[in-house]
Amino acid sequence: MVNQEDPRVLRTRQLIRVAFRVLLRSKRFDAITIKDIAQEATINRATFYAHFEDKYALLDEVTEQAFHEMIPEKVANAQEFTDEICDQLILLTHQYIVDFYRICRMDSNSMATLVDEKIKKMLQQTIECIFLKGDTHHRTERYHIKIMAAMTGSAIYGAAHYWLYVEEKDRTDMLVDIVRPYVMNGLGLYRNGDEYR
Repeated sequence: MVNQEDPRVLRTRQLIRVAFRVLLRSKRFDAITIKDIAQEATINRATFYAHFEDKYALLDEVTEQAFHEMIPEKVANAQEFTDEICDQLILLTHQYIVDFYRICRMDSNSMATLVDEKIKKMLQQTIECIFLKGDTHHRTERYHIKIMAAMTGSAIYGAAHYWLYVEEKDRTDMLVDIVRPYVMNGLGLYRNGDEYR
């Protein structure tokens, strides 16, 4: 087992991630082999396997790292889900999807599915964390919070992803103007006591 805090380990993992990103620009995910990644990272296959179980685990980490780097402190530390936080999450999610699809060859269904599911999950976790800040919720409400975070995250992700294919795709202000009221009105109903009991 490798020591994750060792600077050499951190450097090697970074080499592997960078090599993987380079390969994703020129090859389909399904066509990338561990040998390709190892050669690009100038390591051997055994070293790769000392750090990652397979390329799917590597894809998972690369996706998660990029998502966390994208989230500004203001969103990560938000104490409540405001219009401004909602706007930022809509724009950040859309930009993340655009960047991922532009940088990587997303012509692999397996990769697109994995990345989409990972982004949705991380977005939901981010929203849930904001909802739960302050620890003022009772245990019975946590289930409701999880559902609201899942619905909010799905709405934001679905709209941001759909926006890739509309004529006005460069008009992210329109995306925000469409999605924010839908999300915030739904949350307003929940906060006013109209949630499922």
